[in-house]
Amino acid sequence: MKPHCIFMVKYVLPALRAKVAKELVSRGYRIKEAAEMLGLTQAAVSQYLSSKRGQKGLSVIEKSKKAEDVVRELVDNIISGKATIEDEADYLCRVCEILRAEGLVEGEHAV
Repeated sequence: MKPHCIFMVKYVLPALRAKVAKELVSRGYRIKEAAEMLGLTQAAVSQYLSSKRGQKGLSVIEKSKKAEDVVRELVDNIISGKATIEDEADYLCRVCEILRAEGLVEGEHAV
């Protein structure tokens, strides 16, 4: 069995980025601004917004209110300047801990 980190990086990290991009745009930021804030290209942000990227892990994050709260915290902190995209790994680890504690991720598979 592969470690849970493989699943997190392959599926949940893109989902986390998709949720953050969608949240930034829903708060009035343009795609260009969101891309700059996230250290991504405008094309990548557009793909997250159109559900071409990050969809496989999205359902796992959306099963957990606590994980959703961490995503909103990340967005708030990026907007306020308290966090940058370099802090993304710390938030991903927090989401991982939550999902594992809630039994939503086991090894390489989401429940």
